[in-house]
Amino acid sequence: MGRRARIGLLAATVVGYPIGSILINGPFVNLTFPKRYSIEDLPERLVPIADQEYMRFLEKEGRIPKDAVVSVHIQRTLSSDETVASGSLGVRTGLKLAVPMYAKFKTTNEALDYFQSQNVDGLDFLGERVPIEWNSEIAQEFADCYALSDNAHRFLFLRDLYAYDGYASLAQRSISWATWTTFSSIFTYWIHNSSRILGGSAASFAIAYPLLLGAAWYANKQWHMLYRYLTDIHADAEAARASFEHADGGKEYYWKMLKRNRIMRDLNTKLWDQVTATGDIRGIATPIITRYDHLKDVNEEDDELKAVIGMDD
Repeated sequence: MGRRARIGLLAATVVGYPIGSILINGPFVNLTFPKRYSIEDLPERLVPIADQEYMRFLEKEGRIPKDAVVSVHIQRTLSSDETVASGSLGVRTGLKLAVPMYAKFKTTNEALDYFQSQNVDGLDFLGERVPIEWNSEIAQEFADCYALSDNAHRFLFLRDLYAYDGYASLAQRSISWATWTTFSSIFTYWIHNSSRILGGSAASFAIAYPLLLGAAWYANKQWHMLYRYLTDIHADAEAARASFEHADGGKEYYWKMLKRNRIMRDLNTKLWDQVTATGDIRGIATPIITRYDHLKDVNEEDDELKAVIGMDD
């Protein structure tokens, strides 16, 4: 009975997460996504932009709507500075996206009015309370970082489609988990049976299992961060090269993100451990400064192309 219980636990470790993840992000994505995130329908002024970028994606990739199902929403709160997503464009169950809440702000004053009404004495940022005097110049600069142009919106919508395309978007983390935990389970059982100290006992299994499972979890996390990094850089490049406007919008999007992070860091020194001097967030899969620098390179290529086009005219 003990042997069967150990084998059952190891088997459940390998297949439990992949099955649950694929079901949640696949067949049940329409049910689970609104429960996981606070979302609402896109503002009317953003709907045409989202539709145009979706059609641009289909045309460029040679896809038809039934092979690239997507539903785009907007978040209700500022709990995330980035898009949240579930599912994949690469499967028939489709992709659910929710762009950041601040995408709805038309102007700096609109963003500032929102912050004043919702946060009297400051903002919560990365677990720290940041005091802000809303009538100050720094508050005006901060609010301006949340007012995006239509070019930035275009880049954002198109980037997200590329960022969550393909089967890997749905199954990469599950496949990685199954792979690493398979190795950890084999080594757990081998150590459990061959250990000279407490070999074959429940104590040896209780020691080996969590240690090797922790190693598998860490490896799976790092592997997923590598996947996320490569995919994010690819998505940025594809979106930025769609047009001059997309490239300018992407540069604006990341520059404003870096700037508001730097403002928060300057206002609360407790954030120095989490936010770098450039405004990057420590520990994220794809550094913001890397994405911004990458788009600067794209912009330089565009500037050269613009010059050539000007000569042709």
